[in-house]
Amino acid sequence: MILVQIFCFAQNSFQKPRVFTEKEIKSGAKIDEESKFFAGDNPAFALPKFDDSSWKHVNFNSKKVYSWNPAKLNSRKGSEENQIYWVRYYFKIDSASVNESLCFDITQLGASEIYLNGKKIESIGKIGDAKSREYKMKEKVPIFFSFNNTDVNVLAIRFLPFVSTKKKTVNLSPVAISAELVSANTFIKDKAEMWNEFNFYTMLICGIFGALGFIHLLLFIFYRKAIYNLYFSTYNFSISLMSYLVLLFSEMTDPAILDTYTFLSFLAMMLFGTSLTGFVNTLFGRTKKRLKIMLIISVAIFILYYFSATTAASFAFFYLTFVAFESFYLIVRAMIRREKSAFIVGGGVLVFFLFIVMVIVFMFLNKLNTIDISEEMGDDFIGYVLIFIFVSFPVSISAYLAWQFASTNLSLVKQLDEVNRLSDINLKQEQEKQQILQDQNDMLEEQVNERTQELQKEKQKTENLLLNILPQEVAEELKENGSSEAKYYDEVTVLFTDFVNFTQNSEKMGAEKMLVELNECFTAFDMIMEKQGLEKIKTIGDAYLAVCGLPIKNECHAYQAT
Repeated sequence: MILVQIFCFAQNSFQKPRVFTEKEIKSGAKIDEESKFFAGDNPAFALPKFDDSSWKHVNFNSKKVYSWNPAKLNSRKGSEENQIYWVRYYFKIDSASVNESLCFDITQLGASEIYLNGKKIESIGKIGDAKSREYKMKEKVPIFFSFNNTDVNVLAIRFLPFVSTKKKTVNLSPVAISAELVSANTFIKDKAEMWNEFNFYTMLICGIFGALGFIHLLLFIFYRKAIYNLYFSTYNFSISLMSYLVLLFSEMTDPAILDTYTFLSFLAMMLFGTSLTGFVNTLFGRTKKRLKIMLIISVAIFILYYFSATTAASFAFFYLTFVAFESFYLIVRAMIRREKSAFIVGGGVLVFFLFIVMVIVFMFLNKLNTIDISEEMGDDFIGYVLIFIFVSFPVSISAYLAWQFASTNLSLVKQLDEVNRLSDINLKQEQEKQQILQDQNDMLEEQVNERTQELQKEKQKTENLLLNILPQEVAEELKENGSSEAKYYDEVTVLFTDFVNFTQNSEKMGAEKMLVELNECFTAFDMIMEKQGLEKIKTIGDAYLAVCGLPIKNECHAYQAT
């Protein structure tokens, strides 16, 4: 009985239309059951009374029903690329929604015309010839309408799907066209608020990770040995690009640029996986062999995209899965080895995987109707969890790099303090050495001065002794030249004194007294000789010999000697 009811409900027709309740319309009632479907084109298909009993029931949302060869859907064999399709859907609204503003929120890959009860209410894109045709994915603001009764309504959609002729195409969604009956108030209020928040968070993530990528790129440029900064910079740029692409996808209206956005998404995901494995292997890998293999595989997958985008996307999925488990394994192994850096990065990774498991469990329980996430956690719970999962790993890596940078700075500060301490010690030692050398120099100078004074005294004694023996000029000549030439004087006066009875008197006076007496006499003689200009030659015992007229010639020598 239940199967019969479900089958009857699925066979949408004028006799068995779907009834949308007020609650369904406010939350957005998706039109996703099988509807009347036909490959062909006729303006009469839009009329409410048109007989569509021969049309087949298919799920018009799926891309599988749209083909260049629609033999499965009608009797014609062969079809053109420009094949137009029609969909007819019957529905009613309950009395609570009468005279309420409603709209159809339609998203598509192609061009369509929307008819309600035979009247065209909206065109999304333009169905025409190849030159005038315009494909469009959606309208930002749909057309609003209302019903004044609860009769059966006919929604007719004339649809021309967009068919890409490029081989490098990845089908991101199996849906060719989707329609949703929603309250205008709900659409304006909820959708507008949702898109504002969505745009804010996507641009916030894009800006933050773009700035992080730029900063770490500069760090790598100024210090090339830190290759992990290059990997982390690429990692952040890939997240920033993915966030921006999500925004572009949400705002995209032209399906012709879908392939470009798809390629950029593929590029961002491959950069994400490659940079992640590069960063983790650089920090925690024992050898570089695995990293080289992973980089080669990444390049090979990227090249494969040119030949087969679908195959490359499949390989990219397995590649990213392996990178996730590889990163988890390397970080946990480093934590087991008690590497300090691993605990910082590992904390973010473990939280990342923990929240993923938690989300999977909650979604499974929600499917089993065991728990209602929206009621228990709120409508925004999943969004916040996804954001947390998205940023937990990058934040932990940023924390690790900040810790490493701080550790490096702290180490440099300690080394600088040690250098300053050693410099102070060396400076003190050098000052002590200089002081010792200065003291030694002072002592040596003092000794030299003392020796010089002693030498001067001895020299003076020698000169005095020499002057006692020789005339001053002869003595000076001997000092300067070391020898003295003999000179001839024609006339000189020689003065020779002798004490009378010196021998007898010396016996009587004694030797000491006699010497004192002689010293007094000879001293007086010296003074007289100097005063009169005579030159003392020598003393011999008690005899005193002096000459006048040498060494300086003097014609008055005889007179001065008397």
